[in-house]
Amino acid sequence: MWGPGKPFEVQEIEISAPGPGEVKVALHSCGVCASDLSLTTKFGQPTPVVLGHEGAGVVVGIGDGVQSVALGDHVVLVWVPPCGRCVPCRRGDDYLCANRRSSADARAGKGSPRPSPLSVDGTTIHQGMATSTFAEETVVPANAVVRIDDDVPFPVAAMMGCAVPTGVGSALRSARVQPGDNVAVIGCGAVGLNAIMGAVVAGAARVIAVDPMESRRARAGRVGATESMDPTDLDQLANLDVVIDAVGQPPTVQAAWKAVRRGGTVTVVGAGRPDQVVEIDAYELFHDDKRITGSFHGGISMHRDLSMLVGLWRTGRLPIEELIDDTKDLNSINEVVDAQQSGAALRVVLTPRR
Repeated sequence: MWGPGKPFEVQEIEISAPGPGEVKVALHSCGVCASDLSLTTKFGQPTPVVLGHEGAGVVVGIGDGVQSVALGDHVVLVWVPPCGRCVPCRRGDDYLCANRRSSADARAGKGSPRPSPLSVDGTTIHQGMATSTFAEETVVPANAVVRIDDDVPFPVAAMMGCAVPTGVGSALRSARVQPGDNVAVIGCGAVGLNAIMGAVVAGAARVIAVDPMESRRARAGRVGATESMDPTDLDQLANLDVVIDAVGQPPTVQAAWKAVRRGGTVTVVGAGRPDQVVEIDAYELFHDDKRITGSFHGGISMHRDLSMLVGLWRTGRLPIEELIDDTKDLNSINEVVDAQQSGAALRVVLTPRR
């Protein structure tokens, strides 16, 4: 992407060999996540950039000192690579690693990011989310990949790079859904549908899918939702134990807040804009003892929890294939983006050019 919000251009670029502590990955599948499409327009990602953070492939190059993976290993890209040294990492919250850096940090004055391995005729190409999975190869630090079993199909493995842990984790880790809970999920995109699956795994009694698209409400039913509704009927919801907001806009956060019971939990896993503010009555916050939490990456540590997600998929409890509409090669990326932004597709997984 040569400019903010511009269409993608598919072309050959130069990529450095992996240096010390780095690996090169041949990407076999990558998902197009909504956050990829808003990075340059809402969150300060500089251009030109190769975007993409939801990917899986095979290790084809290893720099000096790398011992965590070997050539030929199947891996999932990790867009929050843990340093292992900071306070969040030491307490097991490595998805909140304090030393995570992205290519937007230089613009924000947070110090120099890791030099990008990508260039075109001497011009540096930024590495979106420090992963750049909208490509056939990428070079990343060794802690930005995690080994995954070879029997996991690459499209499923790619989904486990973001949509699955973010959504499933929002229910299991952030909201801490309990057996018998009554749960609603607002927004049935890929993350919201995974939140529904996570609530089902946690043993929720009712799982209510809220989305304006009938096709997505129907898909929610196929992955475990017990009922569904249009957002215009949100005011009918009340006394729920948990509401997971996969949209993250002030109106949906406030609707979620009204829908939970006293002592209930609202978990916001949708990414709102930095300038958006949610107002909550201070007395109600005190009196009703409700809880509101964020959910960054679903509270999932990829190095710790990936095997759990794979196990749930392997036993049929996370039917991830239900969320994948199709696969297309990289040459079709703009077509895929249009389909997902219009709602015609939920998730189309990109593969190397044929």
